[in-house]
Amino acid sequence: MKRSKTYFSPILVLLVYSSCVATGPRINLYGPALYSGDISYQPKPMSSDSNHHASYISLSYLSAYAPNDLNSDDMVTMELINIGRAYTYDNFNLSYGAFGAIGRYSDQTNKDATQPTYFISKSFGNVGGRFSASAFVNSGHVDIRFIGVEMAYSHEFGDYADFRKSIAAQPDFFTNTRTDIVTIGGTSEVIWHASRHPTQFGFRIFLGRTIGDNSYKNPAAPDQLYYPVINTVSFAYFMQLKKVFFVYELHTEGAELRAGLRF
Repeated sequence: MKRSKTYFSPILVLLVYSSCVATGPRINLYGPALYSGDISYQPKPMSSDSNHHASYISLSYLSAYAPNDLNSDDMVTMELINIGRAYTYDNFNLSYGAFGAIGRYSDQTNKDATQPTYFISKSFGNVGGRFSASAFVNSGHVDIRFIGVEMAYSHEFGDYADFRKSIAAQPDFFTNTRTDIVTIGGTSEVIWHASRHPTQFGFRIFLGRTIGDNSYKNPAAPDQLYYPVINTVSFAYFMQLKKVFFVYELHTEGAELRAGLRF
């Protein structure tokens, strides 16, 4: 009997303690769909190419987690069409383009279907533009684009943007209702061609941030603010086979796969 009492007492204390602990209400964060996903690699001709200006069109698929700690299981998926124009000069190149996207924001955090704010998925759309420029030096088959800048602007619309506005003042919901975001940062890239000149490979790194007011807020709690992961890191791998190119890009919270044509 003494052994059983020895084991029973700690278990009883643990059960009583756990029943008294209050977990409190769950805080939910919802921000723009393209946080940490608006930057995308922009191909440009190499200095050794016979044609130093080119147009690019591509389709891509992006999948990413929500860029915050409280709703980090939520998923953003989208399909994009990208068009761009690029120019390469002596030791300098630039590109610009536009994109459009349709996607879905999936709530993987809140599972209680009895709540009025419950949803499985909400659709959204995005349109925007991108710009990229860099200085480079050439060494044999390699262009070293050692310093550059990239920026992206996007405008969001659709059910998910409307949802953020509709819950802006509800208790325990903190939102960023912005539908226009701009991300800017620096880049460094190495690109080379194989002995068979039409085949090219490249690696690019981007470091930047989304500018402006990125806080999640609720008017009923003006002193309580939350912030997403707004510093963006992107690694891109580029491969071109004659007129066909592929890009695999790792973003801060997800990844993008793209295929397209140069002409």
